Amino acid sequence: MLEATIKLLAVEGLAGMSMDRVAAEAGVSKVTVYTRWSSRTELIGAALTHLQIDHVPPPTGSVRDDLVAHLEAMRRQYDEVGGMAIIGNCLAEEPASGELLAIIRRSTLLPRRAHFAEVVRAGIERGELRADIDPERVTSMVVGVFYADHLAGLPLDADWAASVVDDVLAGLRL
Repeated sequence: MLEATIKLLAVEGLAGMSMDRVAAEAGVSKVTVYTRWSSRTELIGAALTHLQIDHVPPPTGSVRDDLVAHLEAMRRQYDEVGGMAIIGNCLAEEPASGELLAIIRRSTLLPRRAHFAEVVRAGIERGELRADIDPERVTSMVVGVFYADHLAGLPLDADWAASVVDDVLAGLRL
């Protein structure tokens, strides 16, 4: 049901995503969907949270390698599920719903940012990065390149994540 929700959000947006459509796409009854989630908003939050939980690389002990792994996992996941389309569709509906941006933040964006920031904090603690840097700002620098490059239509090839992290880290090392 969560995968069906993600697919519908990416392909048809919020307008095409109803509890009925999710049930049909998942091959279950509408009652089954409502048994687990009482509203479409709750289901969307669960589906987006599911994406976050399933794609967290384990730490390696190297700030560079961990940031590359997280950024590559993010890129790959967005490609697999149509993540940019999901965000775009949800943002387009935000003025009418008034809640989708909060759901996106709570379910995927902030948890993902927390993982990136934790990698940076660990790098500071191990002495790989300067002690005076802001982990949240570094997270914005790394993650922001993904959105900017994707929107600009730049190629996100096999070496992309490593090159982004190397460029960012060049100014952050001791």
